[in-house]
Amino acid sequence: MKLVEITGIGSYALPEHQRDFFKKPLDRLYRSEKEISQILSNIAKDSAIPKVISVGDVTTKLLLSNNLIPDLAIIDEYVQRKKVPMLDINSFMFREAKNPAATITREAWMEIRKAIQIFDVKFLIKITGEEDLLVLPAVFEAPLNSKVLYGQPNEGLVVVTVNKEIKQKVQALMQKMVKTDEN
Repeated sequence: MKLVEITGIGSYALPEHQRDFFKKPLDRLYRSEKEISQILSNIAKDSAIPKVISVGDVTTKLLLSNNLIPDLAIIDEYVQRKKVPMLDINSFMFREAKNPAATITREAWMEIRKAIQIFDVKFLIKITGEEDLLVLPAVFEAPLNSKVLYGQPNEGLVVVTVNKEIKQKVQALMQKMVKTDEN
């Protein structure tokens, strides 16, 4: 296993000693219910946003309860390591992928890439394992000006506006990971 430049799809593992770098929000953190409700309303009204992507069960449920159906939802049916019921997936094309904790698998990354490249279908990817780090390939693959939303545990909702700077930040974070495949 070796550190490599991140040029896209692959499988990666997050070494224990690098995990602190991943605890800081990638972009704007919204804490209050009022702020969160307002930003979700603004996103729902903005037809110029190419893709809206939610990562996490709580985040996806929050979007759905605010009448915002993401273009891609990534869930694992767990919230803070506790099993939760499956969301209503009738609005989505259902896909599955394996992604163990502290990793990004090639399989999960491929499903994210495929879902983002299709513009007329909304996808839900059910992860067997853990979805937390899948924010990174979601941002990496998302078109500029897309929104990637995820929860910051016990703090609030992070709304990432995908731009070149955020993609560079994701690239820097992924360089702290170890590539576990050679393709």
